[in-house]
Amino acid sequence: MSQIASAQSVAKLEDLVWDESQQKTLSRSGNDALAIAEIEWKHAESEHFIYHFAQRWMAERAAAEAETYYALIKKDLKITEDRWEVKGNVFLFETDSSWKDFVSKTSVDRWSGGVCIGNEIYLKSPPAANPFVGSTFPHELAHLVVNRFVRGQLPIWLNEGFAEQQSRKHFVGYTKPKGFNFLLRPNVVSVENYTPLDELTVANDYPADETKVPHFYTESVRLVQFLVEDHPKQDFLEFLQAMADGMRFDHALDRVYGSIYQNLEALEVRFKDVAISKVKLVEDPAKTN
Repeated sequence: MSQIASAQSVAKLEDLVWDESQQKTLSRSGNDALAIAEIEWKHAESEHFIYHFAQRWMAERAAAEAETYYALIKKDLKITEDRWEVKGNVFLFETDSSWKDFVSKTSVDRWSGGVCIGNEIYLKSPPAANPFVGSTFPHELAHLVVNRFVRGQLPIWLNEGFAEQQSRKHFVGYTKPKGFNFLLRPNVVSVENYTPLDELTVANDYPADETKVPHFYTESVRLVQFLVEDHPKQDFLEFLQAMADGMRFDHALDRVYGSIYQNLEALEVRFKDVAISKVKLVEDPAKTN
């Protein structure tokens, strides 16, 4: 049985006795979370993660998804050797009040349902009736994988674009075989809102004009989707590292995609045509591998 197939079954979850020495390994945000008086925290661990929760079903549901998504994201980045020994921490908040309490103590956006900080993920856990943690989980796990395997900081368009591309692809791939048909809105960029790549790829922050933020986000996701899913033979991890090293987009493009695109202009011709047309929802990875 493959690593991914194994993870897609019920992940092995073992109860964990939490002590002061383990608490020292957490960030300030992690310690702030465990200090929330409303929650009587329990702890358990799977192969790569430690879970902090109020009720065990929360951890059981999360563990199966975490191990599956972690394996799939690494596969997309062609990571075959994982020497990371320190387990990631996943904090699951059951109630709105406990989540709001945590958000008030940190820099997390109050509208957010989850965040990845370094090697830690914080999530507002859906009710028990919901069979899945939700698409926010693979998004934050993609951030965690980048934090582990890419040295340096990615520009925001690439960091968020990759996380959302992975979330969309793998959430559908995980839930569809279980009988759920979640329809995700295609990443379509309108002609009037298209941003030239030489502008998009130098942005260090979201647009100051809030009305342009959704278009910026959509095009960022679509560009990553195009580079990863339409060019599976290229080494996207190498591209991520080149960008994190401070390389210009056109130079990183030449390093990894130079055999396909002679220059940025050649990429733009193809990408713009794809970006402004409707795209099909991603297929179940099990049917395409």
